[in-house]
Parts: sequence; structure tokens; C-alpha cells
Amino acid sequence: MPRSCSRPCARSAGRTATPRRQPDHGTHQPVSMSASAPRRRRGEAGGRTAFVLSGGGSLGAVQVGMLRAMFESNLRPDFLIGTSVGAVNAAWVAGRPDPDAMVDLADIWLGLRRQDVFPLSPLTSARGLLGRSNHLISNQNLRSILEEHIPFGRLEEASVPVHIVATELKSGRATVLTSGPAVPAVLASCAIPGVFPPVTIGRREYVDGGVANHTPVTVAIELGAADIYVLPVGYPWLNREPTNALGMALNALARIVEQRLEAEVAANRDTASIHVLPALDLADVSPADFSHTRELIDWGYRSARRYLSEGNAKPRESAMPEKTRKTLKLSASRVQAA
Repeated sequence: MPRSCSRPCARSAGRTATPRRQPDHGTHQPVSMSASAPRRRRGEAGGRTAFVLSGGGSLGAVQVGMLRAMFESNLRPDFLIGTSVGAVNAAWVAGRPDPDAMVDLADIWLGLRRQDVFPLSPLTSARGLLGRSNHLISNQNLRSILEEHIPFGRLEEASVPVHIVATELKSGRATVLTSGPAVPAVLASCAIPGVFPPVTIGRREYVDGGVANHTPVTVAIELGAADIYVLPVGYPWLNREPTNALGMALNALARIVEQRLEAEVAANRDTASIHVLPALDLADVSPADFSHTRELIDWGYRSARRYLSEGNAKPRESAMPEKTRKTLKLSASRVQAA
């Protein structure tokens, strides 16, 4: 794949293969979001449009199709917020906010395989399982992918403002990174606890933003958004009963995430127009499985096209697709993707 970063990549900077800590001494600007910050009322002049991209591993491919449909519908963000894999997609869009870039993003996704992102090493895994390391998988492959494809060096250099959500490890609180080196910020947002190592930025360690806030709708409102488009990934395994311990854990986690999104949407209906695009409803697709990427991109594109063609792209119009309402227990209706 062609290199698209705007500065020299740092693959040869002397990093070890399986570091315990990932230090970065660049200056990042964290933002603490407060519920007491001033908010615009829905429909008030001066509001902006935000795209909010959730996490979900390889299932983040659905967001690529959603973004293509949104750009074809002439929807453009004033700023983007991303968590975990949503931070990866948001960073790309922030650097190249045009329809052609969505095609290139799809090509990048289609070139990925599981071992490119989750390279299993017996030695690294054994060290983690024996308590000699805080992770099972090195993040060096993921770092290299980000260095190759994020089209700017620092967050504040993006063509469209982008805000990366990570979780401060010690406090467990969500932190919004708004400036500083882009790769460490996105890498931190993707640092699944126990799987990847925490990323050290300044003097603090950060892990996956989804731990504290998987779909940060409230962050968008605090940053002044009046129209918010949420690009959820969804949880296909909720369509079947769990049969083992891992399935039970994934099911419980997904329920918590859904309830959090439901609560944020309900609490902010009078503050902003919140459009939640249809969540993924394909069974038997794992967040670590990259063999269904084309199918996921196509599904995201078709479902978003249908959703937007039904008038849900109109500004100042609160909208949530019926299928997502059901998933979030807001109604018993469903929407089937075309």
C-alpha cells in the first residue's frame, strides 16, 4: 500500500519488539469534559456538525461504508470524535475529508489481515499469561500501520479538527486528546487492556477509549455540536444466546455499551439533533476477524444510504433508525438494510 504520511515514519527509531510501555514525549492537549459546561439548545444558531465513531475492532470496516454514503449525500463534519478503531477511521477522514479518500480508506482496510493487527507471538503471549508483561500482543504492527496511513503528523494539523478519546489508566476517566503527535494518541485509543500495552503520553498511561466512553456523544455536545451523526459498529453476537464464558462476557459488555449510548441519546435529545446510523446486524463476525471486510463495508454503505435517503440527513431533525432503537431497547421496530 502506498505511504501517505506527511512526515518520515519512525519504524527504525530503535524501539524494542515487545515494549512494556510506549512512551511519547510530545505535547498532547487533553480536555476534561464537564457536565456543567455551557450547552447550546437544539436548533440554536451557531451549532456545528460532528461525526462520532465508536470502537469495535475489525467491525470498524462498516464505518468505511457509512462514511462513503455520508460524503455522497454531501454531509461534511465540522469536527470528528473517535474511540478505538473509530479513532483510526476518524483520523483518516480528518486528514482527507473528501469522497475519493473514502475509496482509498476502503483499499487500506481490504489489505489488512488479522496478523497485521493482532500478531500472535508465543513468547509475548506467554509473558503476559505468566504475569511478566501487561499485554499479550505487541502493538508495533498497529503502530506501523498508523505511521504509514495517518496523513498528518500532529492532531492539530488535520484538515478537519479531530478529537481522540482514550482512557487514563490510573483514574479510569475518559480523556479527549486534541493536539500533539497523532500516532501515539490513536494508538492509545486502540490499546485494548490486556491485549495491547498501555501507551505512555507525557507522564500518564492510556488505554482503549472504549473502556471509559465507547460512543462519546456527550463529548460532541460539550464541543459545541448541534447535529451529531453517530457511526456505531454494533455487536452481532447479541443475535444469539451465549454458549460459553467468552460469549457471556462479550454479551454483558455489549449490553453495557448499548445502555450507555441509549442513555446519552435520551439525555441529550433537547440539546442536539442526534442521528444514530443503523448498527451492524450480521451474525458470526468476530472483532478480530478481517476476512469479512468487503461484506462489512458494503453493508455499512447500503444501510447508511437507505437511512439517509429516508430523510434522516436533514439538519435539526432528531433521528434514530428503527433497528437501532430495537437494539437499544427504545422500541420493538426494526429496519432491514437494503
